Amino acid sequence: MTQTTRPITPTIRVAVGVTIFRPDWSLLQPLVDLFQPMGLEVFAHIDGPIGTAIEPETLKALEARPWVRLLRTPENQGIGFALNKLAEAAGGAGASHLLVFDQDSSPNPQLPALLVSAFTALQKAGELPAVVGPRPVVPAGEIGQPPRYVFRGQSVAHCEAVDYVITSGSLVDLSAFSAIGSFRADYFIDGIDVEWSLRAWDRGFSVWITKDAELPHRIGHGVIKFGFLRFPDQSQTRMITYVRNRAAMLRLSHMPLRWKLQSLIYVPLQSIAYACNRGGWSFLWRLVRAAADGWKGRLTPVNTGR
Repeated sequence: MTQTTRPITPTIRVAVGVTIFRPDWSLLQPLVDLFQPMGLEVFAHIDGPIGTAIEPETLKALEARPWVRLLRTPENQGIGFALNKLAEAAGGAGASHLLVFDQDSSPNPQLPALLVSAFTALQKAGELPAVVGPRPVVPAGEIGQPPRYVFRGQSVAHCEAVDYVITSGSLVDLSAFSAIGSFRADYFIDGIDVEWSLRAWDRGFSVWITKDAELPHRIGHGVIKFGFLRFPDQSQTRMITYVRNRAAMLRLSHMPLRWKLQSLIYVPLQSIAYACNRGGWSFLWRLVRAAADGWKGRLTPVNTGR
């Protein structure tokens, strides 16, 4: 029996999935070591070759941990591709649910049990949860902008229904994943969680956060201020991909009209704020072209960096 098949409850067997690309070992080590005492196997997907996606010393350290199972791809194909491979591997090893983390996540040891408890409560209430996540918060001592969740006005136990949850810290039901379909690998990195969560709602499932758990989460490198508005400060590559994918999602029938209208206001404001603070007006033109590419379905990765 592998560690993955050890159940947290009689019906929920959890595996952990981590996506890896140029990790900071001081953050990755405590993450992967957290789950060994719990008997949970960690599937780690390395998104590219040695020397680019991971240093040899870090790879050796992971290989020395018997509860860590490594998945590797010869080139960086993005987070969506990696998440799909993690789900496939975990399901093949007997897991019913996949608990996903970014490589720099710092979860509380109680998080897996809290998410499983939330899942159980939702199922007992007659819901069909596809995914349950914690409340994302800015890490202590850091400056950041947490995701803006849209609440749907429905509460069960200590859970709130939301449009989407970020993948980091989320517990995904793998049977629901099979019914909903894979994450969008062609989105490469941005908007993958948003599109998949809203697709889950469209196909009869639901998406939740639990008020009993929170997860420190890093988005970008600080905050860009624009009047009273605050936006995550991200790299130019991330910003281009973000704008392109948001435009691509405007054409999807399962994205709610409310979400589309909000995007048509929010994304231009964010683009202007970024141009004023980071990229200049020439970069704003690049964002306009990225939006045009997304609308036309041109989703080639900007580059292989993250």
